[in-house]
Amino acid sequence: LDADHPALALAREHIGLLYLWGGLTPLGLDCSGLVHHTWRRFGIVVPRDAYAQAEYATPVPTDAVEPGDLYFFARPGRRIHHVGIVVRPGRMVHASETGGVLVEEDLSTDRVDTLVAAGRLPRP
Repeated sequence: LDADHPALALAREHIGLLYLWGGLTPLGLDCSGLVHHTWRRFGIVVPRDAYAQAEYATPVPTDAVEPGDLYFFARPGRRIHHVGIVVRPGRMVHASETGGVLVEEDLSTDRVDTLVAAGRLPRP
């Protein structure tokens, strides 16, 4: 596993940043904005919204994720509403709308229950 994935290092720079719905800059980011902003800093443009990022990413089995992959979350019968950058299996960096800031944390029970997919973006 590559714990030194370049996107992970950049994403971690924003831990503690305020969650801002629709945010795309270091003034505030939402979950998919964090992913979009992080990869854009490497010159890789990915879709803006979590559901579109899931469609764009190369699918990876959720039990085979590596650092830098993405976790996608959805409620039953709904489209993907949340994304996080995998640190290691079961742990991610994400803009948590519940906590109001960017955090690195293990998946909560609710996140485990709503984890629907994982994917891999082009490597910087």
